[in-house]
Amino acid sequence: MKHLILAATFILTPLASTTESHNISNQINVKGVAVVHYNATWNSKNNYSEVAKVKDAKVFTAWIDKDDTIKESEGIRSLPTVILYMNGKEIKRWEAGLSFSLTVPYQEIQEEVDNLTGADQF
Repeated sequence: MKHLILAATFILTPLASTTESHNISNQINVKGVAVVHYNATWNSKNNYSEVAKVKDAKVFTAWIDKDDTIKESEGIRSLPTVILYMNGKEIKRWEAGLSFSLTVPYQEIQEEVDNLTGADQF
């Protein structure tokens, strides 16, 4: 029951959770598809909230200013950045421009997830 409550809480608030770097590598290296939204608290007004709409993938948020190792280990050059992983391997990334906002439609990310999961086959 405790695990069910924790799972429900995480599913209902995917962007509200903060993933620290010692956990982010565990989240990235999960079996299957993971989508990680990287940002900094000083840029939170430009959070890419559309990432919460992505289905059939584990979705996480990581704050690079809460742990400096994230920026270097994941090669984050602009914020926000969304990275798609498959079994821990980076597949694709979307990065913000000079505006510090990400304008990619979530459907583009969903299409990539569907390609990886085979959901586009049906």
